[in-house]
Amino acid sequence: MKLLLALLLLSLSSFGLEGPLSEARLLNGKSVTTLDTKDKNTVIFFLSASCPCTKNHIPYLQDLGKQYPNFQFLGIHSNANETIESAKKEFGSFGFPIAFDKDMKIADQFKATKTPHVFVVNPKGEILFHGGVTNSTAPKRAKKFYLKNALEDIKNNREVKQKFARALGCYIIR
Repeated sequence: MKLLLALLLLSLSSFGLEGPLSEARLLNGKSVTTLDTKDKNTVIFFLSASCPCTKNHIPYLQDLGKQYPNFQFLGIHSNANETIESAKKEFGSFGFPIAFDKDMKIADQFKATKTPHVFVVNPKGEILFHGGVTNSTAPKRAKKFYLKNALEDIKNNREVKQKFARALGCYIIR
C-alpha cells in the first residue's frame, strides 16, 4: 500500500501538461486558449465563489502575488453549480486574471479536485508543485506554507523540496 501511494504521488508531482489550456473566458470577457509561460513560472489556483476555504485564502494569494512579481498568477473558477455572474461578483476585483472554466475542462486537464488547489508550472509546462496552499483552511491559522515554500525554492533556483501537499477545501463539482 505504501509503495502504491508513493508511486501515485510521484506520478502526480512530475507530470507535465499535455497541450495548451482548454479554452476559457476571463471574467473581464477576454478569451484565453493558451497559457503564456514563455518567460515566467505560473501559479494556477482553482477557486470557487461559494467555498469558505477559497474566501479565506484570497488575501493570502493576493499577498503572494505581490511578494513574487516574477511569477504569473492565474485563477481558474471551476464549479458546475456556480455561474459566471457569481464568479464576477466574488472575484471581479481580485487583482489577477481569473478564467471561468465553464465545462470543467481545465480542472480535468490539471486533475484539480478542490478549491483552493494550486499548481506551479514552469515555462516548459512541467508542474513543479501542486496541492494545498497551506496546511489549514485559513492561512492565518496555518503552520505550514506549502505554496510559499515552493515559490521560494523556485525563486532561489533550487529544486522544490515538497512537490505535493494535500489540498484542503471544497470539492470541485463537475
